[in-house]
Amino acid sequence: MKVNLLKLTKISWKLTILYAFIFSLVLILLNAAILYGVQYFLVQQAISEVDSTYTKVSNKIIGAQGEQTALTDPELVNETQSNADTFIKIALPDGEVISMSKKLKANEAVDQQLGITRQLNKNAQYLIIRNDRVQNGNQTIAYVQVLRDMGHEYRFIELLIGLIVMADLFGMVISVIAGYILSKRMLNPIDRIARTAQSISISDLSSRIDVENTDDEIGRLALTFNDMIGRLQLSFEKQNQFVADASHELKTPISIIQGYINLMDRWGKEDKDILQESITAIKKETTGMKDLIEKLLFLAGGDSDSIILHKETFCLEELIAEVISESRLIAPDHQFRYQLSGPLEIYADRKMLKQMFRALLDNSIKYTPANGEISISADDKAGQIQLVVRDTGIGVPKEELENIFTRFYRVDKSRGKESGGSGLGLSIVKWIVDVHGGQITTES
Repeated sequence: MKVNLLKLTKISWKLTILYAFIFSLVLILLNAAILYGVQYFLVQQAISEVDSTYTKVSNKIIGAQGEQTALTDPELVNETQSNADTFIKIALPDGEVISMSKKLKANEAVDQQLGITRQLNKNAQYLIIRNDRVQNGNQTIAYVQVLRDMGHEYRFIELLIGLIVMADLFGMVISVIAGYILSKRMLNPIDRIARTAQSISISDLSSRIDVENTDDEIGRLALTFNDMIGRLQLSFEKQNQFVADASHELKTPISIIQGYINLMDRWGKEDKDILQESITAIKKETTGMKDLIEKLLFLAGGDSDSIILHKETFCLEELIAEVISESRLIAPDHQFRYQLSGPLEIYADRKMLKQMFRALLDNSIKYTPANGEISISADDKAGQIQLVVRDTGIGVPKEELENIFTRFYRVDKSRGKESGGSGLGLSIVKWIVDVHGGQITTES
């Protein structure tokens, strides 16, 4: 039982049941409408026949007025009786029946509910009956009753109901079979997606779904799934590269610190010069490691969207002047200047923008010789503030420009950390620009 219940929870079975239910409901409603229409048509036809027969009888009675024998003449009934299922009864004004059809199946009074053609279902009989008086002026000549036996019609309807029920049951079975086949065929791409998803692991993200038709919803789902796996693969590759680069960057200072600790352990206890050299080197390496870890944590926070911006409106010139002043203290052998097209205000995170300027100026200082010039300019371009940082440094080869924002990337691999930094500064700059909705470009 559990297995069957599990099977019924499959989408294919749900679609099959839904399709069969809707198809069966439409089929039943359609057949019910057909049955009602057939019955309505037969009843209306019988009513019309009864009214027509009554008209014929009343016309003959009025034509034979005053001839008592004419009312009792069997030909009066036989000539007006349209078929074997129609019966006529004629009575005098006092209610005495003087003429009627043979084999009349109903014994109904002729003087009740006059002038109305009605249905009468009694004792398994289905009748259409009309009672009416025949008058000449205000004088009642006779009562006429016309009966129409609809037994044959209702037996036909019963047979039709049986055939329709059988057709409905057959249609339901066909709808279940066809619905299951169609749903399985339509859901095959989803099964392929599921199998592909099961075959994918962190160590292997190369599997993709073969998309045959991209015009339908399932085809677009498969394309979306492939795109998602592609993005995941790229993200994992970047993450692995990032971890490898971070490990490599931390490996060198840790090795240096370990070397100096061994040096102090051997000779530093007695030699003060070696001791001081070791302490100075360890302090330098730990400072570099601290800076590297802070940058890594910043980028990790940016990747996880956990860094919250605190935007405010402030004067851009004051921020640039502050950064330039600090840079002059750090690099007194460089020339710094800035130029703004006017008093500019900007809505941004002031702390983030200051960090961005510091990273850009630090990068320019590293690659600009002494007495070189570093400048910042700002201008309002149709509501967008354009910031330009220029330097007279060594420049960047054209083929390297597209890589300078990659994490841990250094243009000059031989410069090392002493002058080349960790390769994270420009990555942080680009993240700050992106998170503020801006764009960053480079020229050399």
